[in-house]
Amino acid sequence: DSYSQVFGISASKLAVINATTVVRNQLEFEPGFGYYWAKKYYDDNGKLKPLSNTNDSTEVYQELVFRFTYGITDKIEAGMMIASDLSSLSAGIKYTLFTINNFSGGFMAGGTFANQSDIVALNSGIYGKTFSVATGLVFSNEFSEKLSLDFDAQYQWLRDDKVSYSHDFFANAELSYIFKNKNQLIGGFSYVLNNHTHEYDGHQNYLLTLNLGASVETGKTFIFNFLFPITILGRNYNKLNGFSFALTIFLN
Repeated sequence: DSYSQVFGISASKLAVINATTVVRNQLEFEPGFGYYWAKKYYDDNGKLKPLSNTNDSTEVYQELVFRFTYGITDKIEAGMMIASDLSSLSAGIKYTLFTINNFSGGFMAGGTFANQSDIVALNSGIYGKTFSVATGLVFSNEFSEKLSLDFDAQYQWLRDDKVSYSHDFFANAELSYIFKNKNQLIGGFSYVLNNHTHEYDGHQNYLLTLNLGASVETGKTFIFNFLFPITILGRNYNKLNGFSFALTIFLN
């Protein structure tokens, strides 16, 4: 678990956030589903170890989420994301700072409330167990009509059970190539660094993932997104295998 990031805002590729915003007065509705499993984990030295001495031991993670994002102005959007089991609620905002030719930059910020936690055993309250605030910068560049790059960097403060638990850094970068109308082939990387500050922990986690996928646009109303992440290296993280799928619906 990478704990959080800025959620509820739009993206034009897979895991990375882009610098432009949703069209003014337009609403994006996006259900997304992820299914992942792990048989091994990266230990404190970054070496792969089995989760259990039992060969068939597997941990499975799956989640259905819903994102709603609205274009407030030509440069500002705001949105939220909620898990189907009501275990977490996120809200975010994005602002396009500048556009120079084909290069754009923006600012984003958001927060996440959760009523579940892997950090301590005892959970209590609705959206009252874990709280995080994240902020960051996003950049987008169109090299040509078919080739573009998005990059974001985020810093986060996370509190768990009313104590400071970690200060985290996230970075995502993805390159896309447009083929056959507006369909995209996408590849890139995601990096997570968790600096734990709690007295019960104090260790550092990191994870580097290769993101491969595609987006398929069907007219002006729907976009299908497919993501297949491949874990490259890590520390104190499970080595996950799996996929995620999202359907973006544009409502005027």
